Amino acid sequence: MMKLKRQDAEEFLLVIPAIVLYLTFEIYPLLKGFYYSLTDWSGVSSSYSLVGIKNYIDIFHDKYVLSPLLNTFIFAFATTVILNILGVAMAVFVENLNRSKNFFRGFLYLPSVLSPLVVGFIFNFLFANSFEEIGKSIGWSAMSNNLLGDKRYALAMCIVVACWKSAGWYMVIYIAGLQGIDQSLYDAAMIDGATDWKKFKYVTFPLLAPAFTINMVLAVERAFKEYDLIFALTGGGPGRASEIVSLTIYNESFTNKRAGYGSALGVVLFIIIVAITMFEMRFLRKREDNARY
Repeated sequence: MMKLKRQDAEEFLLVIPAIVLYLTFEIYPLLKGFYYSLTDWSGVSSSYSLVGIKNYIDIFHDKYVLSPLLNTFIFAFATTVILNILGVAMAVFVENLNRSKNFFRGFLYLPSVLSPLVVGFIFNFLFANSFEEIGKSIGWSAMSNNLLGDKRYALAMCIVVACWKSAGWYMVIYIAGLQGIDQSLYDAAMIDGATDWKKFKYVTFPLLAPAFTINMVLAVERAFKEYDLIFALTGGGPGRASEIVSLTIYNESFTNKRAGYGSALGVVLFIIIVAITMFEMRFLRKREDNARY
């Protein structure tokens, strides 16, 4: 049996703190949440009973869960598509600049460093005041009222704000991907008489496959877990028109004192995220392999 080298033992000791933190703040809460999902715990009481899969059965019979779930899928799909389109466009724009490249990188990335709560409260104020006045002055009836207070537009406005805030973050990843593309490929395409669009279509976009995979997976994961931005913007209103599952989990767990049911919703959301992520990874990895060869 191979003896453990002293260097290996020392390296293992160095990662023990990280392992302990991961188990304490990631794995333990996950397992504890699953356990609570099998109970009728109110979230405040010291006593509760095991109810098995009753909470999960109730989820599929709860008509009030369907709307937030649909909103979550709409929000995730829209933000994922828009953020990746904006991210690629902004990255290509910045990298093709001859001057002020660093300025525009920082300027476009700036919203990403802002707190989602701060962004939510700022835009909540703007939609209720400034944008409403602008709409009245230009005679646009839809914008003459608070769009966040209109069931028809509330979710769409949440998507717009979420994309404004996060686009710069995805731009940075695409910039890293662009910088990894060999310039000789563009030179060869130019010699062949390729237009800018064809260079993008046949050179840039296929070779951005690794960055595209990362951004697609992260965008979906972030969208399904979004909470604070929408909480600050609309609180899920009006009339649950912009409520997503993360807000439902909070409301059920802390407002309605049904922490067991809220934990079950959290487990279902976790399963949905894992399933979509695995599907994305399988599909996008194939695209990466095709682009590489």
